[in-house]
Amino acid sequence: MSGREKKEHQMTTEPLDEILIEQLIADRIDARRAKDFAKADSIRKTLDAMGLIIIDGKDEATGEFWTTWDVKPKDETP
Repeated sequence: MSGREKKEHQMTTEPLDEILIEQLIADRIDARRAKDFAKADSIRKTLDAMGLIIIDGKDEATGEFWTTWDVKPKDETP
């Protein structure tokens, strides 16, 4: 699956809006760079409510922060 194809949301049958997700992540990265941690946390909560896991990291060579996402796995409990 390419990065631009829609991922199926595991909690519903509707596809995720990857363009919206990528924009929210870009906004969150900008907020973190500006040290607006309240805004960054708010965006993270929005993404979490969408059923996503946010994964942050740092490129060891450049020192740049990066963020990616994945869909939360289905809850296995009945």
